[in-house]
Amino acid sequence: MHRPVIAPTPDSPASQAVGVDLDGTLADASAGWMGGRIGLPLPGAIEALRLLARHRAVFVYTARPQHWLPEIADWVTWFSGLPAFVDPDPARAYWTVVGGPILVTNTKLGAAAYVDDRAVHHAGDWDVTLAVVSRAIGLDRKGIPASV
Repeated sequence: MHRPVIAPTPDSPASQAVGVDLDGTLADASAGWMGGRIGLPLPGAIEALRLLARHRAVFVYTARPQHWLPEIADWVTWFSGLPAFVDPDPARAYWTVVGGPILVTNTKLGAAAYVDDRAVHHAGDWDVTLAVVSRAIGLDRKGIPASV
């Protein structure tokens, strides 16, 4: 099922942004936590980030704690050549600077789309969505651990 194109509009700040997850999406996370170090960019990730940033406001989000965010901003700038900075506003709900710097945050802001290696697309049918999530976390269709 294809979703409609979400055009950026002034009355919908979320429509102007794309959120991109860091670990496993932009950066290789196959080696695990690595003491907090950030892996190398995944193939095609930096080119995609640059393309998205030309057309929408882009923010990089992560589950990492706040103290790691400056390192992530430096990583984004180093590999992409795009300016990136840490979100200084804990109450921010949206990022709307199209073509501007990449915002780095540990908050999932409003966006037209999210790119995330652990996401499950929900297209309106909870039976389908629950089946995908259940497989991902090791449950059968009745919510019983698959190893039992």
